[in-house]
Amino acid sequence: MLVLSTLYSLLSQVLSQPGLHTAVLLTPTGQLVSVASEPSRPKDEIRVLVGLAGEVWQETKGDGVGMVESEMGRIVVLPVDEDDGTGLGSPLMLLALNSTDAVSWEESQKRGRLLAGHLAKSLTKYRDFLALPRAMPTASPTLATLVR
Repeated sequence: MLVLSTLYSLLSQVLSQPGLHTAVLLTPTGQLVSVASEPSRPKDEIRVLVGLAGEVWQETKGDGVGMVESEMGRIVVLPVDEDDGTGLGSPLMLLALNSTDAVSWEESQKRGRLLAGHLAKSLTKYRDFLALPRAMPTASPTLATLVR
């Protein structure tokens, strides 16, 4: 089972004030899983960060890491998955780190790779559950269909 408090704690450990201020764990489809930010950031900013991270990953996933300089600062996006050496397939999760330009790209990548590797060890046992698309539940009859 994924424990959100543990994910938050792990994400918090990668932060280094004042430069590296936000760490986000998201799915490859852009769904927020967990976030740690110091200082706390508004939900709208986190949503923008998640959206940017997803776009950056889609454009750069062939490189194994995504990086962009934006109005929000520097964003580094890394896959959270045990590398099988093929470079194929979708990672289980994505890790996005947001920092000021005071933090080098190399430092962000180094911190991100350490955390992503640690998370991958725990998440890999959930691969079948996380990677399989979920069947959409069948819609229950609505009042409009019952009235007909």
